[in-house]
Amino acid sequence: MKSKELLKKLKEDASKFSIHDLMNVRLFLEKDMEYLPKEYKESYLKDQIIYFINTLKELRKKNEEELEDFEIDEDILNKLYNRINQFKTNTKGEDSFIKLSHIVTPYLIFIAKKPLHPIGMRFPGGKRIIEKNGIYYCPVKNRQKNEYSLCEFCICKGIEELKNNNK
Repeated sequence: MKSKELLKKLKEDASKFSIHDLMNVRLFLEKDMEYLPKEYKESYLKDQIIYFINTLKELRKKNEEELEDFEIDEDILNKLYNRINQFKTNTKGEDSFIKLSHIVTPYLIFIAKKPLHPIGMRFPGGKRIIEKNGIYYCPVKNRQKNEYSLCEFCICKGIEELKNNNK
């Protein structure tokens, strides 16, 4: 699949994503994060929702003609969609979360080439995603290896790589 074709599909899907869907995503994330420490939960939820909204806005405005047309690895794209579909837990709002993930995640990975979480977002332990010289580094990149994690698809490198490069 070509990048312009993927972008066109994602834009169509984004145009159908409603404020009601976004409210359901928030409900889902609140339930999903119920066991996070309170001091992280509130900022994590706020940062992630704002990132989703801003990414949807960016995607809707993205001009296909300005995008370089390159090949998207469909095996990786299908693996990503299959991983997202594993989120099924029968939790209120999950259908909207999966719908949003099918839009925002491939856009961030393949088109925008941005991290799946916002730069500066604080994780438990107080560490944050950072950008240095055009490269993104994540403090949890190499700690989230499970059948639900999307980290393997994310553009970020592990924060350890930044520390190793500075030696």
